[in-house]
Amino acid sequence: MKRYCIIPILIMILFLAGCGTENGSSSDVVKLRWVTYDNGSTPLAAKEVIEAANRVSEEKIGVTVELEFQPVEKINLMMASGEYYDMVFTSSWVNFFDKNASAGLYYDITDLVQEKTPALYDSIGKYWDCAKAGNRIYAVPVLKDMGAEDMYRLNSDYFEGEKGMEIPERMSFEDLEPYLKAYKDDNPDKYPLAMDKAGLPGYLNFLERIVNPIIVIPYDQQDEVKAIPFWECEELMNRYRTLHRWYKAGYIHPDAATIDSTAADKSFPVRGGVAWRGYQGYSNPADWGFNVKTSIYDGPYLSRTSEQGAMIGICAACDEERATACLKYIELLSTDRKFRDILGYGIEGKHFNYLENGTVIRLPAGSDLYNTKLYQTGSVVNASVESVSSDFLSDPDQWKAVFEGYDTDGIYSRTNGFAYDQSAKEDIIAALNAIYSDYAAELRTGTSDPDEVIPKIKERMEKAGINEVTDDINEQLSEWLKKSGQDLSEETED
Repeated sequence: MKRYCIIPILIMILFLAGCGTENGSSSDVVKLRWVTYDNGSTPLAAKEVIEAANRVSEEKIGVTVELEFQPVEKINLMMASGEYYDMVFTSSWVNFFDKNASAGLYYDITDLVQEKTPALYDSIGKYWDCAKAGNRIYAVPVLKDMGAEDMYRLNSDYFEGEKGMEIPERMSFEDLEPYLKAYKDDNPDKYPLAMDKAGLPGYLNFLERIVNPIIVIPYDQQDEVKAIPFWECEELMNRYRTLHRWYKAGYIHPDAATIDSTAADKSFPVRGGVAWRGYQGYSNPADWGFNVKTSIYDGPYLSRTSEQGAMIGICAACDEERATACLKYIELLSTDRKFRDILGYGIEGKHFNYLENGTVIRLPAGSDLYNTKLYQTGSVVNASVESVSSDFLSDPDQWKAVFEGYDTDGIYSRTNGFAYDQSAKEDIIAALNAIYSDYAAELRTGTSDPDEVIPKIKERMEKAGINEVTDDINEQLSEWLKKSGQDLSEETED
């Protein structure tokens, strides 16, 4: 694939004239401009932390960075205008990788990463596939939670301690019902399941949402792989029926469809969540006033989209020397845990400390001044695992179990990263979204009876053209699968 980047030549020349040195020092030190997603804000201690990291990377590999935390709008404008950068955050949800790689905006690192940074290449393993376009590699995947696991979060003091009920590591979506009933029987005036108008977190993750959430592809679809209107997915319909049953039983607040958030109310004994096995962020008793156990009901679901949750792209305008410097920097992040922890957590003793079991704990200055998400600054798997408190420790080998779970329990998409080009059907899709919004909050909170509401939605959407959009999606999907080497239309179940 030809790589190119539309760059104003004058800007590029002026920038490159000053980016080969570090603070006026020897040109042997390569200074890179790295733009990452800000996740809503720039950490106040960023300058101090980056300077600390630069002292390490300059000594070890002769590379430093000017790390910028930028909002998605700024990143999009930068990419569209051809503004120069060396490395940039790219993903399936911010600064879309597939679109930019296909447009030639990223450096083809296929050969370079194997020749110059073999340790980095080996560390990524099979996950390089999500960073390919035309069988060439155009970004470095950030190893993190590569798939979605959906779970219930239950008050174990109540359910196990008081009621003697076991909370298993896994349950089905419907298996929650006895827990809800037990609490409601003891507390008739309370509502056990936290629910706001957004619905239960993760309840749709067993579907690939092609036109979200109206036209979908179930992960467990057998034989022909095709997009369908959401009402043709029987599992989803059963979930809506289950939620409505729970609503009628008083397990869900009657005003759930209009509640903006339940985050401030710590009293609910059951919540939903999306994370990964071993995640402790949901379980700190200091946050809730009781002990919490999680039980996974779905997943892990993995797809090209989920694996592209965070990546680092290198600008196609880089020369080989700068591209190599980028890869060496990412390799250092991926192989040197102490260095990785600086950009992940800040300065040891000031922003975080190491605990005896090898995990880290954020200090008040870290929480206030450098509370970033690990995926913003590189490898998550290689960073030390965070414990929520010195009394509530995480497993330092958490990620080993997570990735073993992907290998043994992972449910993989069969669409090979298909992304629908909806440009020809935008008007119809806008109409479908408007129709769905009339019913969405009440449907996903259980407020409405799906067997009464869905026929109305179906009638309106068919008149608006949903079948035309579905046919268009399946035509594109068929062509995509053929081009990607896996025409699945004739596959049968083993």
